[in-house]
Amino acid sequence: GQYEQCDQYQRTCVLVQIPNGQTYAVDLFRVRGGNLHRYGFHSNGHLTGISGTNLGPSNESIQWLDNLREATPQNSFTATWKDENIRLDITLLNPVHRLLVADAPGWRSDSGEELHAPPVQQILAERNGENLESNYAAVIAPYPGEKSPVKSTQLLLDDPDTGAIAVRIEREGQTDYVLSSPKGGTIAIGSISLTGSFAFASVDAEENLLRAFLMDGTELKCGGQTLTQPQGRTELNVASIEGRTFHLSQNVPNSIVPGSYLLANDTGFEIESTSKKSITVRDYPAIACETVTLLHAAEWTAT
Repeated sequence: GQYEQCDQYQRTCVLVQIPNGQTYAVDLFRVRGGNLHRYGFHSNGHLTGISGTNLGPSNESIQWLDNLREATPQNSFTATWKDENIRLDITLLNPVHRLLVADAPGWRSDSGEELHAPPVQQILAERNGENLESNYAAVIAPYPGEKSPVKSTQLLLDDPDTGAIAVRIEREGQTDYVLSSPKGGTIAIGSISLTGSFAFASVDAEENLLRAFLMDGTELKCGGQTLTQPQGRTELNVASIEGRTFHLSQNVPNSIVPGSYLLANDTGFEIESTSKKSITVRDYPAIACETVTLLHAAEWTAT
């Protein structure tokens, strides 16, 4: 891989649809190996401020980056960009050793017409140590005007041994929970428990369950409700690969439909279509592998 010193380099991104056509994302990044980890992020527009810490001058020098400033956040922090009437907040929930802020090149193409675009502001959330292991959990919310739909965020679980992460996102009248446990097993946070790898749950102010989603797991308990499925995943042997299609040795389960997901060598693909013994994925060529893992999902919405 690109980072040969890392024996883990894994990212899980969750896009949550909320009222008024808005969304927010939860970005979970797990990396192990090396001695310097930097979580980088930038956005269109201009960085208008960082809450939760104070920036000062930096003596750091990084190629292509200018105007470096730094801080030592004690807790989570939120960076905000503004592009015309649209703002974007990113809240990084895990402890970091240092935060760097810099001006990065603003051109977006190699054709020449954008080479003199103004710089974009970039953040680099840094951790360092020997044979370093880092979990990064971030909540990213774009919104028009001045009021974010995300009122507050909290890191409920950050287990360095298992990599399990749980995030609480408070919105107007509702609270969302994202639970991610790559190694499976059971994790419990207050009244919520997950047996499996991933779950999302949304409750109202009285803790009544409004929405639930379970993937690669067998049970989600929340708000007095239980969402189950017989198995979280199915492994199938790959006979051959052609373009974006995996040809399989066994039949594809009927429960696997377009929009489902599979893993091939730990890389996730969205399924575009299936036949009796083949699966075609979206966007990217199928990669060489001996097996694919189909991820089963169940969802529930209050009526």
